[in-house]
Amino acid sequence: MNSRVVIRSLVLPEGYIAAMDDGMISWRPNEGTRRNNRLQYPITTLLAVGGPSGKCDSIWCGDSQGNVMHLSIPMLEVLDKYCLDSSSIRAICAVSKTSDKVLVGTSNGNIWTLGKEVPGNQILLFSLERAVTSVRCNENTIIIQSGWSRYIFDWTGKEIEHHDQNRIFNKKQNKRDSRRAKLLKVQYEKGGLPESRLLDMPLVA
Repeated sequence: MNSRVVIRSLVLPEGYIAAMDDGMISWRPNEGTRRNNRLQYPITTLLAVGGPSGKCDSIWCGDSQGNVMHLSIPMLEVLDKYCLDSSSIRAICAVSKTSDKVLVGTSNGNIWTLGKEVPGNQILLFSLERAVTSVRCNENTIIIQSGWSRYIFDWTGKEIEHHDQNRIFNKKQNKRDSRRAKLLKVQYEKGGLPESRLLDMPLVA
């Protein structure tokens, strides 16, 4: 019995990619023959990139052990492989219009640039020291999402902006706690609330 579970997928005009929980990756075209390749570890991130014809002719895959592979479509042959560290790959972003340069973010916050256009094929740019949720870029800046927080860096790793949405949520939570505490206090004073419930009351701001 086949117990594989699809954990990542990517829909393309010519078909779709399915990545399984056992490391199997499958190209399933709208027409033609399926292709499979078993990778060493489960895939955590998928990115399709275009070729000279404008069609998607390859994909970048990040796995749970910090490896990044560049695979061809439709054959799923490994064109390049990069071993970064033991941290899971969380995000991949294309830098060039070709498939030869990408940005990669990991679960421990490292930001790498990889590819044939990169000196030495891989460079650790900087570390956010927080798990990366997504990454995108332009000529001048790198935009990183980490949970609810957004960071903007230049390509040297200098932080330009930081928007911490957690502060907004914390303020709203404090307001909700204060309203709840006041309501519980009123209910207690009117005799509609047992004294034991007051032990769970947050402090009134």
